[in-house]
Amino acid sequence: MIKANYMAYGGKRQANFTITNGNKELSLCVDNGISGEDLNRADIRCYSDGKDVTGKVFGVFEGDVIRGDVHTMATAMNWLQLSVDPYGGQF
Repeated sequence: MIKANYMAYGGKRQANFTITNGNKELSLCVDNGISGEDLNRADIRCYSDGKDVTGKVFGVFEGDVIRGDVHTMATAMNWLQLSVDPYGGQF
């Protein structure tokens, strides 16, 4: 299932969409940063059973920011389609 929303307040604008596959969810948020017109700053998060597993998916520390680009989006989409963690256990 794909869901999306958009918010604007003052000069700040933000759009978010999520893609859900079973108990896993990929969230992509884009905004216009501190200033600017274009929505060109993106952040990706991955959730499994409501728990943030982004660090595990990307091999970074928990809470690290994952900037959205073609490579990180492909990695997140591949994870979303996996049924078993290739490093052991369930996601």
